[in-house]
Amino acid sequence: MNSKIKSFILPIIFISALLFSILFESKLPLRFEQIAYALSLTIKDLLIFFLPFVIFSLVFSSISRLGAKAMKYIIIIIPLICCSNFMNTMLSYATSNIFLRGDWNLSNVTQQDSNLIPAFTIQIKQLVSNDIALFSGVILGLTFGILKQDISEKISRKLDWFAKLFFKCLLPIMPLFIIGTTLKLQADGILSAIIEKYLPVLLTFIISAYGLIITELLILSRLRIKKVIGYIKNILPAIVTAFGSMSSAAALPLSIKAAEQNVNEKINAGIIIPSTVNIHLVGDCFFIPMMALTVMMSFGMGMPSIGTYIVFAFHFMLAKFAVAAIPGGGVLVMLPIMQNYLGLNADMLALVTALYILFDPIITSCNVAGNGTMAIIFDRIVGKLKD
Repeated sequence: MNSKIKSFILPIIFISALLFSILFESKLPLRFEQIAYALSLTIKDLLIFFLPFVIFSLVFSSISRLGAKAMKYIIIIIPLICCSNFMNTMLSYATSNIFLRGDWNLSNVTQQDSNLIPAFTIQIKQLVSNDIALFSGVILGLTFGILKQDISEKISRKLDWFAKLFFKCLLPIMPLFIIGTTLKLQADGILSAIIEKYLPVLLTFIISAYGLIITELLILSRLRIKKVIGYIKNILPAIVTAFGSMSSAAALPLSIKAAEQNVNEKINAGIIIPSTVNIHLVGDCFFIPMMALTVMMSFGMGMPSIGTYIVFAFHFMLAKFAVAAIPGGGVLVMLPIMQNYLGLNADMLALVTALYILFDPIITSCNVAGNGTMAIIFDRIVGKLKD
């Protein structure tokens, strides 16, 4: 009963922290906001510092316990991610064709300068990148799982203890993290710009991207609404954290926790979530092409042909493997892709980049929701293969 109460209260606490920051930002003392922002930056740096070790711990434990079977799961993950990214990019084209024809008059998109600076700064440098931690966990997990199973089990138990301790220490401070980062977004006028200036595009993106995710959850639950609500309730803390931090990596611990609650085999959550955090980005696959197409129409270029777009979507899918899940990281790698295959000029690329940054909180939250759904899909596929 206690665990159920905690899982119900946690999303409420996170959403309350988010709403508090949005509604009371203009009424709070500046010093309070500066301290809150400084605390959020410190927490984020600590997250970034420890995340590679958590990723390594989870991946090593999961892969080593699978032993020789691990390669089979890796072979499943890569095509699954490629297929999802490509199909989502194509769905963005279909949605834009139906709902975003016309001139949205997208221009002069800037964010206002605020005097909200952190009250203090603590420099914490990341020792190891997430990618190195991921690949090291896979390679060493495979090696120990196949050749040294007794030793790998002892190591895995210690790594599991570390990961659980990390999550236990993390959850109580996440509301502080959300409050500080959201206060900064609100003070810079980013959230206001999203709501006031670009509501039609935002609504189209949310309805199409989240509509796909909810449809997938309905199919996975066999149209059981109560089951879908349970899935969403578990993923919600990670979604809210992603919204406030604009970083899928910052929400990774909560994404893993949610996946463990939503899948049949917890070990599958430790495999798929760290593997997809940087490369399976549903929000990016919908928003970047959608915004590029809208800007093209705004500049009088018209909608590209389906053949042209398929070539773009293929290269867009490949470029996803080079994206870092950090604020603004999703669009930067895609700029040459949009220029070469859709013909966007420098002004248009700058506009798409600015709009991406404005919408980044919502895009990132969608990325996290999509990865939570992918975890359930992966778990079902693995379960079918076992049968």
